[in-house]
Amino acid sequence: MPESFARLSPSPSARAAAPWVQVWLEAGREGQVFTYANPQGLELGVGDLVQLGLRGRRHCGLVVELLQERPAALGERAAAPIEALQQPAAVDPHWQRLIEAVARDCRTTPFRTLKTALPPGWLGQQRQGRAKGLQRQAWLELQSGPEPLEPPTERQGLLLEALRRQGGAGWQRELLAEAQVSRAVADGLVRRQQLRRELRPRGPEPSPLPLEAPQQLTGEQARALEAIEAAAPGETLLLWGVTGAGKTEVYLQAAARCLGQGQSVLLLTPEIGLIPQLLQRCQRRFGAAVAEYHSGCSDGQRIATWRRCLEAGAEGQPPLLVVGTRSAVFLPMPRLGLLVLDEEHDRSYKQDSPMPCYHAREVARMRARQSGCRLLLGSATPSLESWLGCQGQPARTTLLQLTRRIADRPLPPVHLVDMRQELAEGHRRLVSRPLMERLEALAGSGNQAVVLVPRRGYSSFLSCRSCGEVVQCPHCDVAMTVHRQRERAWLRCHWCDHRAEISGQCGHCGSTAFKPFGAGTQQVLEHLEQELEGLRLLRFDRDTTRGRDGHRLLLERFAAGEADVLVGTQMLAKGMDLPQVTLAAVLAADGLLHRPDLRSAEESLQLLLQLAGRAGRGDRPGEVLVQTYSPEHRVIRHLVDGRYEAFLREELQQRRSAALVPFSRACLLRLAGPSASRTATAAASLAERIRPQAERQGWLIIGPAPAPVARVAGNSRWQLLLHGPAESELPLPVETELRQQLPRDVSLAIDPDPLEL
Repeated sequence: MPESFARLSPSPSARAAAPWVQVWLEAGREGQVFTYANPQGLELGVGDLVQLGLRGRRHCGLVVELLQERPAALGERAAAPIEALQQPAAVDPHWQRLIEAVARDCRTTPFRTLKTALPPGWLGQQRQGRAKGLQRQAWLELQSGPEPLEPPTERQGLLLEALRRQGGAGWQRELLAEAQVSRAVADGLVRRQQLRRELRPRGPEPSPLPLEAPQQLTGEQARALEAIEAAAPGETLLLWGVTGAGKTEVYLQAAARCLGQGQSVLLLTPEIGLIPQLLQRCQRRFGAAVAEYHSGCSDGQRIATWRRCLEAGAEGQPPLLVVGTRSAVFLPMPRLGLLVLDEEHDRSYKQDSPMPCYHAREVARMRARQSGCRLLLGSATPSLESWLGCQGQPARTTLLQLTRRIADRPLPPVHLVDMRQELAEGHRRLVSRPLMERLEALAGSGNQAVVLVPRRGYSSFLSCRSCGEVVQCPHCDVAMTVHRQRERAWLRCHWCDHRAEISGQCGHCGSTAFKPFGAGTQQVLEHLEQELEGLRLLRFDRDTTRGRDGHRLLLERFAAGEADVLVGTQMLAKGMDLPQVTLAAVLAADGLLHRPDLRSAEESLQLLLQLAGRAGRGDRPGEVLVQTYSPEHRVIRHLVDGRYEAFLREELQQRRSAALVPFSRACLLRLAGPSASRTATAAASLAERIRPQAERQGWLIIGPAPAPVARVAGNSRWQLLLHGPAESELPLPVETELRQQLPRDVSLAIDPDPLEL
């Protein structure tokens, strides 16, 4: 397999009906190049995607070379034919350079990086029966007729009520997400002939929203917009604005100026849950010029967006604004004028599995340098690395600041609840008395609250009170989480998704004295339902927001006033604009503060400040309540005084004195295999293989050692940590060379600049 795109033609417009074609296909671990015939005389070019067969299965491959003569290596064997041209010029030389740069930095091959960058299902083996054109989805309609003899079950009633709210018909996926029931519930109603189900083609939803005019900018917003407009090609800017200062409006007006000049815009957000609100704002402003690209889209939708991006670079085609998550950073946009990373500090921009382990922020910097587009990083709590880039002369990043909220609304004050004092005064409940009083006052007031719980599920683990045994996942070295729904409870592993029933007695000592420890979102919700009768509650975590529109539907219900309190995990803190929220509360903040992680203080303060910013964004003032056993912790201290820059300076000094990131570099090598001894031996052998080059470049190798979670899904996990000088090259060859000395059943992942060790 070629290690680069060296065969790709520098002239993407050169097309010919060559009789023989070299095509890269996903065969083996890294893929191979095969020779195919072109009996149809298709006009092909290097960089095209073509459909063909391999070993009896349909594949899609990349054209890497056109041949006018039969290759000698083919001998007398007959060459299989190319069946169809799937996408012309999918890879051009300009975009190719980005892929090669990412592959080089991540120590993997360009073709592996290409497979990651292209839409799922577009390169490699084609799934059987994959629908072409518009995707068909299930549509449900209420059936009129006599009442059934048996009344509907409780879950069936929830689905029927969701249907009635939508006028008696709707897409099954959205209805199930809204009612929070499984497909089996819909199946039962179809069998009872209360519902009719049919498959209908579903294309991109047209935006019914009327276009709105830009908002009046504040002085700070106007100055930031002018600085973005005046930025040099390829320049990076950091828009540091307090929560509620109007960063999104600056993005939109900067995007409008780019679109007006015929340039496209890429607007990234870290979480799929933030897409609906941001997408709606963009559609209100730009209408049909907006597209989306993220894992919640079907394969067909992502391919359609990719093709729109390719066409947007053609002469006479209108520019495009794409809203997407991490993977959208690779979209081919030849006339890209502005690339925005909202919430640039968020760790969701980093991919740690599978390879390539890239960071979207660094890929965006590469794109800006190569294409000349301006890169705008936005955050209320910028990362230490981005803030450091704004220091010094000359600074690598231009700092723009929004220090005031829109309409000069005050930032909400932060109040602490010392849970040690609550305990000393005999209050042992999950929710403190001050928080309970504030939640009680919500009823009938029109105000809302968001309550952050560090864990989802019901309880973090199940333990025997007699012997102390904790119920572990049989496939992973982690405790299983307790989940509960109405009268039923079960155990679930959040690493491998193994599920098990809760036993009546301890498997270690036989005792029946089981007790759940640590409250999750489900338990908090149940507790509030019991304590505050009449308070309307919704849960917002991964379990309740499944499906393409799960986030949007649940947030729309909350924004419409269907609940007083939204209880959720860290998803709550990220970028949501809910004007009726006047209270933001944190339960068990200590679970965030004491993680054994280099970035635990930074990420905890970012999360808490972001959550605090959800309160008081409307006309009514807000407040923040934090329950903690560590009110003297430096993160809590900086949360109360709101001086995030003071924290960054303090954190920077600590990192500098210890020569930690960003004053050094790290790289993590992760190995996993079914045999613990074979994996450990492979890790030790790999360490000796790379040690000479690492020492020559001034890098230190730490380990090998078992990973923090030493077993996942039955595989033993070991790791090597490399620590070296800041901004230096990794002392490693590419992944394919390192794999050659490893057993076939031991996997390897190279993670440059990991966020978590």
